[in-house]
Amino acid sequence: MLAYASVIKKSKGQLMLEKINSISDLKKLSVEQLPELCREIRALLVDVVTENGGHLASNLGVVELTVALHYVFDETDKIIWDVGHQSYVHKILTGRRDAFATLRKSGGLKGFPDVNESPSDIFNTGHSGTAISAALGIAKARDINKENFNVIAVCGDGALTGGMTFEAMNNIGGTKMLIVYNDNQMSIGKNVGSTAAMSRMRVGRYDLRKEKTKKFLMSIPLIGKPILNMLRWFKRVLKLGVFDTNLYFNSFDIKYVGIVDGHSIKKLVTYLSGIKNNVIRPTILHIRTVKGKGYEPAEKEPQKYHGVSPKSEKVLISMSEIVGKTLADLADENSNIVAVTCAMTDGTGLSVFDQRHKDRFFDTGITEEHAVTFCAGLAVEKMKPYFAVYSTFLQRGFDQVLHDVCMQNLPVTFCIDRAGLVGADGKTHQGVYDLSYLLSMPNMTVLSPSDDTQLIDMLNYSVSFNSPLAIRYPKSIENSFALRFNGGWNEIRKGNNGTIIATGNRMLINAIAIAKKLDLSVIYAATVKPLDFNALNKLKTEPIVFTLEENVLSGGFGEAVLGYLSQYGTKTVCYGVPDEFIEQGEIPEQLCFCGLDEKSLFIKINFELNELKNQK
Repeated sequence: MLAYASVIKKSKGQLMLEKINSISDLKKLSVEQLPELCREIRALLVDVVTENGGHLASNLGVVELTVALHYVFDETDKIIWDVGHQSYVHKILTGRRDAFATLRKSGGLKGFPDVNESPSDIFNTGHSGTAISAALGIAKARDINKENFNVIAVCGDGALTGGMTFEAMNNIGGTKMLIVYNDNQMSIGKNVGSTAAMSRMRVGRYDLRKEKTKKFLMSIPLIGKPILNMLRWFKRVLKLGVFDTNLYFNSFDIKYVGIVDGHSIKKLVTYLSGIKNNVIRPTILHIRTVKGKGYEPAEKEPQKYHGVSPKSEKVLISMSEIVGKTLADLADENSNIVAVTCAMTDGTGLSVFDQRHKDRFFDTGITEEHAVTFCAGLAVEKMKPYFAVYSTFLQRGFDQVLHDVCMQNLPVTFCIDRAGLVGADGKTHQGVYDLSYLLSMPNMTVLSPSDDTQLIDMLNYSVSFNSPLAIRYPKSIENSFALRFNGGWNEIRKGNNGTIIATGNRMLINAIAIAKKLDLSVIYAATVKPLDFNALNKLKTEPIVFTLEENVLSGGFGEAVLGYLSQYGTKTVCYGVPDEFIEQGEIPEQLCFCGLDEKSLFIKINFELNELKNQK
């Protein structure tokens, strides 16, 4: 029986959650009723996420926190969720419970906060490390406008390892805001959590009394200020010598409170109420949670259940696993090969490399900018670094790729996973921009394997390649063509009415299907930069050339082909992702929206061919 249905069956009356249609409904409950509400929410999470796919373990871990935040703070207060993959409970409590079954489906609830979905979603998130910066901007604007609301940034899952987090805290400068650090055993330093006793003493009216004491002492002529300075010195000595309080957050002049049990709803309500009512400076509330809490499989394997696939998902050929195994095999023979990733060891397939070559494997945390330059440093010392990263996250290291790798012409290989449309993760995670920004970089070579065979060939080719190299590929593929990589393009079939040049597995599948119906030639572009000019020169006299790519048209592969063939007057028509953010849905739905599915492409290409005939 489904978990939520089981809860309904055991309930003698209406479920508590069924009565929660807004935050005002939540506030009608007593604190004693909240644990039962959390149990019902967990059951709903398990049912919907295991069916639809999505982030399960992270949301199970923040049930009590989310309930407590909305129970204590007001609807006018603003909560910003870092990454936002842990915001499902927030959606359930803020008027979206009835629509929760549509999570991550086309036209349904987003898997991340979205300001267009609800006024309760304050800021669009999807990448880690942005919440504190956004929250600080909102808090500063509040102060400038002399408004009165609380601002809360909820961080966790490695967000505090990212550079933006440090930069934001360095600029916090006394601004009143709360940072909830959701720690699921991924501590950021040995001192974190060593001051629980002192924190409990300071969460009451400490700040208000301190401010009154400061004003009183400053009002005493001559001796007031020296006394205040002496008390400050004495407090620092006491903290360092006796309490050993958290020096990391103190260095940013941020008040530290913790560690608090993140699954004790009563404790969370107590601490959050104390902070809300009495603290007037930037504050960190450090809570400890268990990822996957309340669902035994997720508690035992939180990494496996961090993101789950929908039940209906096909079993496909995993390009990520191929990369991990191939690199591990290559590293057996080459001691200079090292692998780097950003908190995505399993997602990028590098767990096997980690197991076999632990001394040459580096997980840098959520630090794409650092990881790219780190790879550049490795390359300077004659190592052969491979950076496995999702396409959407490599965007964050654009400057480092250009400035630190390409400008120095260093042999760093970028294994760009999740290239192209990504399905249910939606607009924050689409991998449809990498061709456009990589093609603009001098010294960069860009490869796009048609299938698993070409991917292995390209990885073998990369070992002796001595310049920046990017290999882009989707998470998985359905069809394998057994094409070999020969350093250029592959001629797939000959036709009489024109040529389709495709790059990417899904585009090749469509190209072949359409070409058979319309008597067209098909070429696969395995090298996107540089273009295969020998192959292009043979197309100068073609009646028409079509390009297909799973990348935005602007600055992409098609524009490069168009720019070259236009000098010969060859009619070239480009198809790719339109100039807009592509919402969530299944990949076939997204292809259809972009006009890149087989049916849409057939109609458009057939129209162009008929137009060409009419002109003759």
